[in-house]
Amino acid sequence: MMKSKLLLWTAAAALVLVTSATGYGQDKLAKFERGFANMAGGVVEIPGCVADTTRKNGPWMGYTVGFFKGIGMAPVRTVVGVYEFLTFFVPAPEDYAPVLKPPTAFNYWDED
Repeated sequence: MMKSKLLLWTAAAALVLVTSATGYGQDKLAKFERGFANMAGGVVEIPGCVADTTRKNGPWMGYTVGFFKGIGMAPVRTVVGVYEFLTFFVPAPEDYAPVLKPPTAFNYWDED
């Protein structure tokens, strides 16, 4: 039982890591992958917001404002992930565009 749970979590983590780079795609599969990544990795919004705010405004703002922004955005990212995961076959928003920017919390570390 424990082995199967570990295998399931490992597979889910691998899928999230593999799909995080495809967050900018504009098709059904990309929307499905983006939804799964956001649903499973919504909590990554916290360090992502810290990193993004630190990069834009310096460490003081990043570790304070960015942290609280991440706490507020983590549930939003997760709910949007559930929405995109369940409606991957519907071209809404137009042409399967991401609801949030960046498309996944993992994209905070992409090069600009």
